[in-house]
Amino acid sequence: MSMRFPYRHKRVARPALALGGALVRPYPVIDVSVIGPLKTWLVEGKLDTGADDTVFSAQLAGWIGLDLTNAPRGEFRSASGGVIAVRYAQVTMRVARGAERREWSALVRFTAAPLNQALLGFAGFLQFFTATFHGDLEEVELTINRRYPGT
Repeated sequence: MSMRFPYRHKRVARPALALGGALVRPYPVIDVSVIGPLKTWLVEGKLDTGADDTVFSAQLAGWIGLDLTNAPRGEFRSASGGVIAVRYAQVTMRVARGAERREWSALVRFTAAPLNQALLGFAGFLQFFTATFHGDLEEVELTINRRYPGT
């Protein structure tokens, strides 16, 4: 079975000319639970097929009880070209829609750089799903694939 998530609409400062002057833009944003050693935290994450990895804020790591002090370090280049420092840590993630629920463990990135919302990229998230973006319906459909390691 699959899960369908409606796009979230965000107000824009200026009319979006490519969308006929609309004052809102649709985004494939879903809620994902991030489970750490102490707590579970629900965050908004933007599905991004162009992102190599799944990235959360370092602040979230603290909230769920992850100590990143000795976590492996890395970096990535943002869409604007800047280099951003990250730490890697294993978490459990969960998405749910109606009666359908999926949970798995993944190595993800955490950064102290400001994020508007979590980034749900290939490694750690999209690698486990076949994602179908229904632009006309403004929704995304997630179906687990053979790489999915969870329950």
